[in-house]
Amino acid sequence: MQRFKAFLGDIDHLWKKTAGSDKEYVHPRLKNLGNISIVLIREAIAPVVFKNFEQEITDIEITLGSDPHVRAVPNKFKYPERGRGLQILRALKAGGDFPQNKTVLAGNPSKVFDLNSFVFGDSVQKPKVLPIKAAVNYSDALSVLPKYQCVEETDHVRSNETGTLWDEEKQENSSNLFKRHFIKPGTLMVQVLSTRHCLLPQIGLDHLLLCLGLGGTYGGQTSVTGINIRTHIVGIYGDIFEQAITSPYCLVQEIVNSDQDNQKLSCDLEALTAYLHDEHLSPAHQLSMNAKETGAYLQQLMDRFEQDNDALAAEYQAARKQIGTFFDEWFGITPETKGKKGRAKKTETKSQEMPEKNE
Repeated sequence: MQRFKAFLGDIDHLWKKTAGSDKEYVHPRLKNLGNISIVLIREAIAPVVFKNFEQEITDIEITLGSDPHVRAVPNKFKYPERGRGLQILRALKAGGDFPQNKTVLAGNPSKVFDLNSFVFGDSVQKPKVLPIKAAVNYSDALSVLPKYQCVEETDHVRSNETGTLWDEEKQENSSNLFKRHFIKPGTLMVQVLSTRHCLLPQIGLDHLLLCLGLGGTYGGQTSVTGINIRTHIVGIYGDIFEQAITSPYCLVQEIVNSDQDNQKLSCDLEALTAYLHDEHLSPAHQLSMNAKETGAYLQQLMDRFEQDNDALAAEYQAARKQIGTFFDEWFGITPETKGKKGRAKKTETKSQEMPEKNE
């Protein structure tokens, strides 16, 4: 992972002081050229429901007039993984002191914001707006196959405890039927996570990889389906400028237009991974790490978390102090900490990276 050092931030230099009209002020480290993209394949291993307000699975046309593909908007994945990040911090005693999207400004900013805030974004709104832009951008996840080939529906009844359509109170038949639209197991979706401007430090990248994990429960109606997504990493890619090919829209379009066997690419995970890495992603970037190397590194991180917890916890706790100092320097110390009269008012707010309601 050291090969990507030039495209990562330095946890010892997260902020900078600049001369102002009256005095110096503190702000985050200036942006620099360079970014890292993590290309993922999300594999449905059980029925998955990705929708918004409509009944059907959300979809989008990749090119005008083409067949629509399944579209999972970023928060369908970001929200659960941000929550997993809080759990990791709590396990390592390195943060996660507030419920997700219920951040309370009480005391210094370092009491509120942590590594998870740095990676996924956060904010409070009162008494001041303290916004933190996420260091990692989530893209849409797009199905490799057109929607009509990877979505099905079932009929369900929700009126009677016995599961029949008889309404005892009205002494008549009920019509409380509804359809459940779901993404079929075996569907492959492409998604890209990107860092910004050489700001994310190495421990932030490791934290992101741990949050991805190997599988999880995503989307709506998960009490019915349980764990429904397995995550595979195609590779990690670094370059001075972002490349258009790291858009899932471009990657899926390349698959659709490929001269290779589209049916095999759409269903064979290994073939799809090799095709994306060898034909498009690796040649387009200065630095790359393939699926085998990335998988080994992720497994090493998970083994450390499970077996060498104390050493990893020490690293996280040291990082919490450095990141906490950064937030205190950036946003300033609260009046009560300085010994002034009055207490900082506690106010519940929602995150800047406010996800839509988790279905």
